[in-house]
Amino acid sequence: MKKLIQYLCFGLLLISVESAAKDKPLRILPLGDSITAGYTDNPVWDHPFKFGYRSGLYRRLVQANYSFVFVGQSPEPFNRRFGDPAKGHEFELDLRQLGQDGHRGYGGWRIPQLQKQVTKWMQVDQPDIVLLMVGINGISADSPKQLDALLEKLFSHNKLLKVIVAQITPKRAFNQDLFDYNTYIRQTLVPTYQAQGFALSTVDMYKHFLTDPTDPRTIDASRLSNGINHPTNAIYDELAQSWFDEIERLLVCHPNSK
Repeated sequence: MKKLIQYLCFGLLLISVESAAKDKPLRILPLGDSITAGYTDNPVWDHPFKFGYRSGLYRRLVQANYSFVFVGQSPEPFNRRFGDPAKGHEFELDLRQLGQDGHRGYGGWRIPQLQKQVTKWMQVDQPDIVLLMVGINGISADSPKQLDALLEKLFSHNKLLKVIVAQITPKRAFNQDLFDYNTYIRQTLVPTYQAQGFALSTVDMYKHFLTDPTDPRTIDASRLSNGINHPTNAIYDELAQSWFDEIERLLVCHPNSK
């Protein structure tokens, strides 16, 4: 049955892409913390700022002929809260000039901080799809229930919303609470919401940092631009591919939930 569903979803792919290209722009909200904003090794920015995963996702959506707009009104990192991201660097792709720099990424924010603001943001941003990646700040045994409460807020605003929640990226050293949080997302949170009919799915962003995909402790710190928690630009581009693949799958398998 699972393979049949996958086949049917794939069979609708061309129709879905063509429809998305003709309809009003798909409103995509990147929601989260500094990794959503695209921070690297701030405040020095020797590892150039390139809009994080959003630049790679922009390119892929354009190449796939989607009509879309990134929404959200975070001023980061150009408010220079953590240094000047333009320091000595030219942007090969400046999303600001394209009207595509929308996001709700806030450096250092924890899940409860997003929860307090998200109802207001949803009213302003009116997204069709939310790309949610949050939890690395303040990760603890309480993080799963905090994430559940945040999702309840999102879906209470719009029951037809499409949400992709990321199994989050690691810190340089293995963290059991973070690993358990990702397991909860994959094994409990997403299946529970799907069983209730919500268009919720997940992507594994943790795997991009491992030297051995079967061992969650094999974190390669060289894939962190600041040596702590922010991805390099090469890894940000891998995150973009993961987001893109799941956006396509979600749109095809839930074409009428927009």
